[in-house]
Amino acid sequence: MESNEYNNMNEELDLQDQEESQLSACKAQLMRATADLSNYQRRVEKERAEWSVYSQVSVIKSLIQFLPELDRAVEQAESKITGSDAVWLEGFALINKNVKKAFVDLGVTEIDCSGSFDPELHEALMQVEDDQYVPGQIIQVLEKGYQFKNQVIRYAKVSVAK
Repeated sequence: MESNEYNNMNEELDLQDQEESQLSACKAQLMRATADLSNYQRRVEKERAEWSVYSQVSVIKSLIQFLPELDRAVEQAESKITGSDAVWLEGFALINKNVKKAFVDLGVTEIDCSGSFDPELHEALMQVEDDQYVPGQIIQVLEKGYQFKNQVIRYAKVSVAK
């Protein structure tokens, strides 16, 4: 009988070892699945943020092209409109100001063009020889540039000193 009991105990221990081994394997599998889920959730969240920025940039790019046109229209009208039409011009200038403020509120900023040329922010359309300027210094802004969340959405077009 003793050998039977000994065999039963060994079988129980073997069974217990198998159960513990299966339990360990299940725990490891659960941990991998949890890590995979966590990684998936982070990736989806990152992609959503990128899609959001991409869609915002897309809309901003399509609308920002009108800012220089509004500026030109106001500048030209200021030199030509007088009298009772000046009220109309003031309203138009206020609209222009509010549109610019709306872009700033969205996070769109104008690219700084004072100082030296930076190919990451500026597009040089021409180089001019001028002794008054240091080579590489921006002489004139031909078209304003804009950034959105530190991403250039339109390069500033400038002329640069040789």
